[in-house]
Amino acid sequence: MATIASGHHQDGTRGADETARRAGRIRSNFSAFDARVREAERRAASGDLEGAAVEAAIAATLAAHRHCGVFASPRLERVTAQIGRRLEPQPDHGPAPEPAPFRRVLHVCTQLAPVGGLTKMLALWIGADANRTNGLALTQHRGPVDARITEAVRASGGTIHHLNHRQGGKLAWARELRRVARDYDVVVLHIHCEDVVPLIAFADPARHPPVLLLNHADHLFWIGARISHAVINLREAARRLANTRRGVDPARSLLLPTLITLPERQRNRTAAKRALGIPEEDILLVSVARGAKYRNVGPVTYADRHVDLLAAHPNARLIVVGAGARADWAPAQAATGGRITAYAEQADPRVFFEAADIYVDSYPFVSSTSMLEAAAYGLPLVTRFEAPEAAEIVAINHPGLDATARVARDQAEYEAHLTALITDAETRRAAGSGISAAIARLYAPASWLAGLDAVYAQARALPRLAPDAGPVIAEAPHLGEPDLRHQDMFGSDFPVSGMTKNYIGMLPLRQRVASWAALRRAGDLSGPWERVRLLLPEWLVRNVKDRPGLLRAG
Repeated sequence: MATIASGHHQDGTRGADETARRAGRIRSNFSAFDARVREAERRAASGDLEGAAVEAAIAATLAAHRHCGVFASPRLERVTAQIGRRLEPQPDHGPAPEPAPFRRVLHVCTQLAPVGGLTKMLALWIGADANRTNGLALTQHRGPVDARITEAVRASGGTIHHLNHRQGGKLAWARELRRVARDYDVVVLHIHCEDVVPLIAFADPARHPPVLLLNHADHLFWIGARISHAVINLREAARRLANTRRGVDPARSLLLPTLITLPERQRNRTAAKRALGIPEEDILLVSVARGAKYRNVGPVTYADRHVDLLAAHPNARLIVVGAGARADWAPAQAATGGRITAYAEQADPRVFFEAADIYVDSYPFVSSTSMLEAAAYGLPLVTRFEAPEAAEIVAINHPGLDATARVARDQAEYEAHLTALITDAETRRAAGSGISAAIARLYAPASWLAGLDAVYAQARALPRLAPDAGPVIAEAPHLGEPDLRHQDMFGSDFPVSGMTKNYIGMLPLRQRVASWAALRRAGDLSGPWERVRLLLPEWLVRNVKDRPGLLRAG
C-alpha cells in the first residue's frame, strides 16, 4: 500500500523538475492539437467540408482529453463557422424573426449516459419547466434514451429528434438541427466538449433563435463560445474562467445553479444500513461518483487515503459507489479488515445516501452533483482542495456548498475533519442541518425555476450576437494554474485511433475507406466485427441498433 504524505507538497508544485515535466507535456499536447486544427483548416479551404468537420471534432476531442493549455479555440470555431456558412441553405431558411418570449425550448445534447449528472439535470430541468414546451435534439446518441428523459419530454409536449438516424454525416445532421430549431424560441446546448454539429448549424446568429450554452463541463476545454448568445454557468468559478480563458463577454456570462432532486427518504438511516448489511452502530462514510473520478494520484489510490483514518476508528467504514472492483485497492481493503467497499456505478444510489453518516467527495475529480445530493439528505460534507486558489475550478465551490462543506487542504486536515465528525454525533447533526437548510433554500423547485426565468429574461434582453468577422488571435498554451495539474486530474490516454473510430462512420464513403485502411495498416482494428462495422455509415448502424423494429417492419 502506498504511503501518503501530509502537506501541500503531495499535489501542489513538486519542484522545478516536476513543473518542467508538466509544462513540456502541455506543449506536446498543444502541438498535436494545433496539427489537427491546421488539418481542419486545410480541408475547409479545399472544400472538403465533411472532412473538415470530422477533423475539427477530433481536434476538440484531443484538447478535452489531453489538456493543451487552452480552454477554448477561436481558430477551431472559425473553421466550424466557415463550414456552417457554406452549407446550402434550406428553402425556408431566411432570417430568423426577432426573439419572442421563450415559450418553446429546444435542448440539444450529444449523448445522454444513463449514469451521470447531465442526464439527471436535463430530466429535472424539463420536468420543472412546466409552463414551456421542451423538445430535444440528439446529435450523436447511441442506444435507448433514458426513460426519465423520454417521459419528461413527452409530458412537456415536446419531441425527441435523433439527428444521427438521418442519412448522411455531420453536415446533414447540422442541416436538420438548423431546420428543427426554426420551430423554437430558444436553443439550450447541453453538448459534449467536442460536438461540432451545433456550431455548424448555428454559424449565423441572424438566422436562428438565440443559443444558450450550459457550461456543465466547466473544468475542460470545450467549443461553442462563439455561437452562444449567452453562456449559463453553474458556479462563479466557472463564470470567471469563461470570461478570462474562453473569451466569453461578461455581459453574456450568466449564472444558474445545478438542478437536483430534494429527496424524500424511503428509509431512515438504521433501515438503510440494515439493507446494506451494515451494523447500526457503525459510522458510515459514503462517496458516490463515476469511476473516472477516483483515479490514482501517482501510486496513491483513493482507498489508501482512508487507511490510517479507519485504523484509528474501528467503528467507521467507507463505501465508494462508482469505483467498481479495483485490484490496486486490495491492500487498503485488507489493511482495514474489509471496511472499504467499492460498488459499481448505480443508476439509483438512494440507499447509500440514506445509510450514510458522513459524505466524502470523490478525488482527485470532485463530484458537485453528488455533493449536492448528499447535502440535500442533510449529510455533513468533506472535500479536498490541495491546489492554489488560481486553480479554483478544480474545487467544490458551488452555490450552497461553498460556505458549508468542510474543505481539507492536505491529508492531515482531511483526517482531522473526518475524525471530528466520526467521534461526535452532535457535530454531525449540526453540520448536516446547516447544509440541508442552505440547499433547500437555493434548490427548491420554485427557487430554481425563478432562477431559470431570470436567466431567460437576461438572455432575451441581450442584443443579438454579431457574426465574428474579426481576425483570429494567435493561440498559445498557458503554463500556469490550473493547467499544470489539469492532465493529472482530468486527462485520459484516449488514443487518436479511438477518436478516429468514433467519427469514421460520419465520413463519406471514399474518406471512410481511406481512414479504415490507415487504421488497418497501423494495426488498430480489432476483430472481424469492428473491421466490418467501421466501414458502415454511422446513420445505418444507429438505425439497425436503435430502431430494430424499423427493419422488421420493412
